[in-house]
Amino acid sequence: MKTKRENKSSATNVRSRDKLLKELSGIALMLSALFLISAILSFHPDDEALFGTLAWSDISSPLSRDVAESIHNPFGLLGARLSAFFIRSFLGYPAFLPGLALFYWGWSLLRFKSLKPALLFFLYSVIMAIDIAAMSGLTATPHSDVMAGAIGRMIAAMLSTLIGLTGAWVLLGVVAVGASFYMGRSIVSALQELLFSLNTVLARPFNAVRAWFDERRKKKEENDRLKAAKNQQKKKPPEKYSKKTDRKPTDSESEPFRSVPQEMDFDTASSVLPSFPEEPSVTEPDKGLPAGEPEMIIRKVVHEKEANLDERSLKVQTKDRVPYRFPSIDLLERGPDDDEEIDERQLAESKRKLLEKLSIYKIQVVRISTTVGPRVTLFEMELAPDVKVARVKSLENDLAMALAARGIRIIAPIPGKNAVGVEIPNGKPKTVWLRSVLQVERFKNSRLILPIVLGKTIANEVYIDDLTAMPHLLIAGATGAGKSVAINVIITSLLYACTPDKVKFVLIDPKRVELFHYQYLKNHFLVRFPGIEEQIITDPQKAVYALKCVEKEMEQRYERLEKAGVRNIGDYNRRFPAEFLPYLVVVVDELADLMITAGREVEEPITRIAQLARAVGIHLIVATQRPSVDIITGIIKANFPSRIAFQVASRVDSRTILDGSGAEQLLGNGDMLYQPVSLPKAIRIQGPYVSAQEVEAITTFIGGQHALNNMYVLPAGDMQKGNGLSSSGYQEKDGLDSMFADAARLVVMHQQASASLLQRRLRLGFSRASRVMDQLEFNGIVSRGDGSKPREVLINNEDSLELLLRNLND
Repeated sequence: MKTKRENKSSATNVRSRDKLLKELSGIALMLSALFLISAILSFHPDDEALFGTLAWSDISSPLSRDVAESIHNPFGLLGARLSAFFIRSFLGYPAFLPGLALFYWGWSLLRFKSLKPALLFFLYSVIMAIDIAAMSGLTATPHSDVMAGAIGRMIAAMLSTLIGLTGAWVLLGVVAVGASFYMGRSIVSALQELLFSLNTVLARPFNAVRAWFDERRKKKEENDRLKAAKNQQKKKPPEKYSKKTDRKPTDSESEPFRSVPQEMDFDTASSVLPSFPEEPSVTEPDKGLPAGEPEMIIRKVVHEKEANLDERSLKVQTKDRVPYRFPSIDLLERGPDDDEEIDERQLAESKRKLLEKLSIYKIQVVRISTTVGPRVTLFEMELAPDVKVARVKSLENDLAMALAARGIRIIAPIPGKNAVGVEIPNGKPKTVWLRSVLQVERFKNSRLILPIVLGKTIANEVYIDDLTAMPHLLIAGATGAGKSVAINVIITSLLYACTPDKVKFVLIDPKRVELFHYQYLKNHFLVRFPGIEEQIITDPQKAVYALKCVEKEMEQRYERLEKAGVRNIGDYNRRFPAEFLPYLVVVVDELADLMITAGREVEEPITRIAQLARAVGIHLIVATQRPSVDIITGIIKANFPSRIAFQVASRVDSRTILDGSGAEQLLGNGDMLYQPVSLPKAIRIQGPYVSAQEVEAITTFIGGQHALNNMYVLPAGDMQKGNGLSSSGYQEKDGLDSMFADAARLVVMHQQASASLLQRRLRLGFSRASRVMDQLEFNGIVSRGDGSKPREVLINNEDSLELLLRNLND
């Protein structure tokens, strides 16, 4: 049996373990609460675009490290994810209130207090957080989303629907007042106890610091007293002694050798000992600095000659003699007057920091000049002959830290110049408006076939390129970086420069919301597809069919060029103006969605069109927000020599687009790197801004004009190649599908005809249903498709249909 001493010892050990466990739990809970509160309060909306495509399994990959460098939240990827979850998907910023309650809970465990007040405070904080989030969801302020969160908006919507907006405010106010009144006393007393405990704990180090300062002050007063006594002793007259050898030395003679009292400390002794003048130190000159600091030359920006586009001939005759009028430039917004003042103080400060950092690494700059652009400033530095360019390139991160700026890019060297370029963001960026880049002399009098405006360079020069010379364009970048705006700018440029006879568009929009404004162009600029009612393609399977139709159009155009004995569409149109072939611009706004859903079926026609379609006037503009190798495959990338890269999340994405880094340092909002065919390195351009209201105004103006008599219809695409239809029951007999008779009876019985009806009732795929619809049209059962209007059934009864079917079988 255990003795009483042993039982007491074991009980003491158990209590000690419990006490240690509570202390550790309290500390862990307090640290977790502090981290959670700090992460929530450090929320940054731009972080969601950076880690949105990063899976939790990639937390240790190089991609996550690249993303972490761009995160604004000081608590890294975990802090950014937690803040985005609590702000967007939970209760918004009021979610930090339960975090305070968790901190108080941990404090109670650490101090071995009762957990009842902590639990009460936790319930109160949760109720108040939900109440504040719901109140924020009832408002329409710009910050209501981050203050309400998903739960707050849901509760606000439910209450405003059930009891109205006023009733919701009253109910939430009553809940807040009632919870505060019912729990107020306990909460206030608990908070007072917490503050008192914190004050007691925090007062200890402050008291220790205060005591140390008091001790230092006393020592200083003692030193001052000793110095005053010494000075008083110096003022006494010296005593006279005989000229004997045993004379007493004077104070001045004995002063340097006077002993230090034992009770003095080192500081007091040092004040008593005499001070001798120090010899001046000789420092060698810094060999890394040039003999004289180079003078900075500020280059003048380009002033484009303005021109009024409305002064040209706006009204023209189309090929089918229907008049067409170009949209007026007044449909675009006029931006504020451009302030051309240059902040020379900021330039001088940036130059000083730049040269100072380079001098640390012994990099000598001989000459420096600057060019101030809309959003970035280019510093062109001519280096000493013995400086290697690679040394400057390796200092990109060090220069960014020295200048305290994001988006610094080093061009080493600048193509065609004996200089290295450093691009630094401006303190006050300027917005480039689409009207300002279209209303210039170069665009008005452009001789380019398909001129598109990309924006302004750093030298403030409007950059215009010809789509026929590209001949295809690949656009990539993160969400919100400016891809959709760039597509709107390109299409708008073509609408201001070309007539409906010259150019036609094939618009594929898997996101369904980016290109719907262009539906007003259906009677002028949009092509039509056999068997498809809509002219802006949003379904991935219909997108495959649309690309197959473009591929078929390309093959037929090559046959026409072969018969005419010409090499390209330009020669053909000059030789046969009556048979003018319009240029075809295929726009795909999100390639990633098509590659995920259709994969190989999309890649094959895109690759074939990109390889062959230039000579026949068909050009591709493809955009994607996922610049990964599984989306931008090697075959697609090889056939798109012209590329635009907007801001991306990592250096890997930049290499995927441009075969080099740089896009990860862009600033967003239209800041782009354009890699043309003719230049070895990318050009930094600030893309112009065009709003959705401006695009809608332009397309509405065009759509309100008389429709063209002859719509441009593409040939039906051959869907039998490489899509597995032969193994799914698709067979023809005498040129007709095996489901032709059933489809004819179905449309006659319902007196309506559409490909979707055949898909639902006969369980056919989209391509096969479209093919059957074409056969019904060819045999006179249904009318020709007219855009979005339903087809007309030409057979009125089933008896007439059976007669027609017997004749076809015979």
